[in-house]
Amino acid sequence: MLVDRALSRYDRVRSFLVTCVASDDVLDAYNDLAYGATRVYDASAPEFRERLFNWEGDLVAQVFPPPPGRVLVGGAGGGREAFDLVARGYAVAAFEPSAVLARSMADRAAAGNHPVEVFLGRYQDLPMLRQVGTDEAVDLTKGPRFDAAILGWSSFSHIRHRQERISTLQRFAELTDGPVVASFFIRRESIRPRHKLSRWAGRAGLRADGDRFTPHIGFFHQSSADELAAEVAAAGLVMVASSYNDTDGYWPWIAVARPDVASAAAPSAST
Repeated sequence: MLVDRALSRYDRVRSFLVTCVASDDVLDAYNDLAYGATRVYDASAPEFRERLFNWEGDLVAQVFPPPPGRVLVGGAGGGREAFDLVARGYAVAAFEPSAVLARSMADRAAAGNHPVEVFLGRYQDLPMLRQVGTDEAVDLTKGPRFDAAILGWSSFSHIRHRQERISTLQRFAELTDGPVVASFFIRRESIRPRHKLSRWAGRAGLRADGDRFTPHIGFFHQSSADELAAEVAAAGLVMVASSYNDTDGYWPWIAVARPDVASAAAPSAST
C-alpha cells in the first residue's frame, strides 16, 4: 500500500509539472508518438480495432441522420470510426495528425476500396488539410457539405486550451449541416480544495483545472458538464444530445449543432 501511494503521488506530481512546463509543440509531438506507437490504432497492425464501441454505435443511431450521408471524422487514428461508418453506408472524410496512423488508414482504405478520403492535419488546421500521398493542400469548404461529424474517441480532451476547444467546435460546425459529436474525459466536481500550488499555477496561466498528463496517452483535459456547456455556448452552438455516463461500457459524449440546423438534428436525449 505504501508503494502504491508513493507511485500515485509521483504520477500526480509528474502530471502537474508536465502540464505546467511543457510547451504545446512538445505535447503535440508526445501525443503523436504515444498514439502512433499504439498498435490498436494502426490500421496495418493485426491488433487494429476496426469497429465502433457499443456506446458509439448507440449514439450514431441516436443522433446521426440515416445513411447515405457524408461524415467528417477528426482525430481518426488509423480509421476505426471511419471504416465502421463506411460499413454502415456513409461516405467518410477523415483526418489525423499522426503521419504514421494517417498513412496506415489511407493504405487500408485503398486496399479495401473503402470510400474514405484521408487527410493529414490537426483540429487547428481546419478547414485546410493535406491529402495523404500527394501532400496537396485541400480546403474542405470547397467540397460537399457534411451531414454529420465526429471527433475521434476522446480526442476532444487532447485539445489543451479552452479557446481552442471552442474554436474546434466552431470549425466543425461550419462544415457540417447536422450534429457534431465529441466524446471526452469527464471531471466530477470535488469538494476537496485544490493544493495551493495548483491554485497558483491556475492564476499564473500555466495550467487549467482538469489538465492531466500520463505517459500512455500524453496530455488530456478532464471536462466538467458545466465547463462543456459554457464552451458550447461560447462557440454559438446548441447542445442537441448528451450523455455523461462513464460507468463500465459507456463513455461521456455530447452532440452539438449550429442553431440553424439544430432543429433538424436528432431529438435531444440527455442521460
